[in-house]
Amino acid sequence: CTDFQTAHFLRGSKLRVQFLLFTSSSPSCGELIVANDGIKNSSFNSSLETKIIIHGFRALGTKPSWIEGLVHAILHTSQVNVIAVDWVYGSTGAYPSAVENVIQLALSISEFISKLLALGVSRTSIHIIGVSLGAHVGGLVGHFHEGRLGRITGI
Repeated sequence: CTDFQTAHFLRGSKLRVQFLLFTSSSPSCGELIVANDGIKNSSFNSSLETKIIIHGFRALGTKPSWIEGLVHAILHTSQVNVIAVDWVYGSTGAYPSAVENVIQLALSISEFISKLLALGVSRTSIHIIGVSLGAHVGGLVGHFHEGRLGRITGI
């Protein structure tokens, strides 16, 4: 299992992105997707819908307390891939510093989605769920994919 990173809130942090995959067979255990072949060698199922969760600003540099509940709720009701985007490093410190990382984060997520599309994932099967500042990131990701992703929800 891989868990979210913890950043030091007094120093802020540079952007460091992790993609954690959760499935119905491992709803409590995030599988770290690394580099180019990480998706192919994971339990990701390209025939299922994919929900990508993006958290917002993390003042104290900790994992969002609501992530596990949302992942469990989604996997309890649907057979899908859930990918939690961990950008605790980059969302911590002063709020303006986190905002400065939004475009780079959106580009990283867009690149990740492009890798999913190359594996045969349908654009319409991708649902981005962004919370707070993560909702802005989700909107940018949708823009970078020319508005052709399945769904974007901003909370």
